[in-house]
Amino acid sequence: IKFRPKTEKELDILKQDSTLILYDYPLDRNITKQGDSYHDPSVPKNQPTPQYTAVTVDKALPSGVKHQVLEKLYIPDGDGDATTGKSSDEASKTFIYDLVHESLKLTGNLDEEEAGDLQSARRRKWTPAGTIRVWDDVVRDFIPVTGVQVLARRWFTTHRGFTNSTGRYVCDGRFRRKANYSIKWERYEFSITTGGINIGLGGFSARGSQAGLNGPKRRGDWNMDLGHRFSATVNDAQQYYAIIHQGAMDYYYGSRLGLGPPQRNATFKRQMKIAAVRNGGRSSHVRQRRIYKGADIALKAWGNRSDVVYGTITHELAHSAHWVLNKKQYNRLVDRGYVDVFFSEPLFNGDNPLYPAARNARRTLETWASTIEIVLTRHRYITVLRQTDYTYEDEDFQIRTITGDPFYTSAGYDMLDNLNQRTTPRLNNARPIDNVSGFTIVQLERAMRGVTSWEQWRNNLIRQNPANPTRNNVTELFANWH
Repeated sequence: IKFRPKTEKELDILKQDSTLILYDYPLDRNITKQGDSYHDPSVPKNQPTPQYTAVTVDKALPSGVKHQVLEKLYIPDGDGDATTGKSSDEASKTFIYDLVHESLKLTGNLDEEEAGDLQSARRRKWTPAGTIRVWDDVVRDFIPVTGVQVLARRWFTTHRGFTNSTGRYVCDGRFRRKANYSIKWERYEFSITTGGINIGLGGFSARGSQAGLNGPKRRGDWNMDLGHRFSATVNDAQQYYAIIHQGAMDYYYGSRLGLGPPQRNATFKRQMKIAAVRNGGRSSHVRQRRIYKGADIALKAWGNRSDVVYGTITHELAHSAHWVLNKKQYNRLVDRGYVDVFFSEPLFNGDNPLYPAARNARRTLETWASTIEIVLTRHRYITVLRQTDYTYEDEDFQIRTITGDPFYTSAGYDMLDNLNQRTTPRLNNARPIDNVSGFTIVQLERAMRGVTSWEQWRNNLIRQNPANPTRNNVTELFANWH
């Protein structure tokens, strides 16, 4: 079947069905040039490329997307093996295997090696499996990538597997001959694309193509290490996708330490689209980009360390989770902090009447997302990867000065840790006064509910947590930034 989605919304309809295994290229074609994505050259770049799949005849198809039946298929290769079963069945089984082999040979669906090897039709079936790992700049080793969707396809039959905590996957079916392996950087909740063109507000990223990896055609396990050994930064496209995937996978399917989720596919009828952009600039989460066929998140962390790439995707997903928590109030903060000033004078113009409100709103948005960024990245590296001496960027933001970054502040994490950075020896007068500790990340999130200003978050924290002996110092902490 060939689906012809004309809009991003129609593509979202297809992605609602998790049982559909979709390809962005025809299944009867050989891949002659390797790459990480494909877009049909006859289809405009701002329109989704056609999607191909093979389904059983009784499969109910999603409504609202045009499709074309390209071919009716009969695939008689059952689950039995020629070397097993009753002896009276062996002759009929062997005949079927030989008949299928000759049919595939006559129709040009066997490669040269297989066409000359009749015994390949009679071999015992094998199960696609393997291990997927990625190079991590902090651990200085290859580590497992969890939750990766690995596909093994032979002609029109696909078997699928997902990597576990060790990076190991086992597909849900067997083949007799070689199969084409591939990775699709996508799960039901999110999809990673290859990025696009940056234009205007919020680092607009035009619609990219589905990110993936076309692996080998082989019989037996496929093990893959992504990235370059001993690199100091993320400088490989597949390494980039893998780390972004891991951050999104952990936020959606792993331990969020009690925090609320980002937008969900089942609830909002669309995947979280993440454009893995490979150029400079600041990453952003802009839901309105979907109107222009863009991605919700434009991630611009190429060339950073692995932990920073991981932290950046959790930061942007935290904005989505903030929106889910407080849709109306979140939109007000975005309007004040970004939209209004974009169409007015520059934010840093002190004469701009929007200046104080814009700074206040932007600081609230970015401090909250930065807090989650630090907490989840530390959890991954200290708890999951056992890097006991690990600290995140700028020593968990503790060496950032008050005026150095007035928006992406340490205030949220300062309420969780036990360090008063004003008392540390280096640049102590330039650092915030932090006499607050003992809060939890869940308490910080609960206080964010209904918030439209920096001061409102502060007041909620003080009012909602009477048992915290340092709560009366929260006003002092928040006053470091104004």
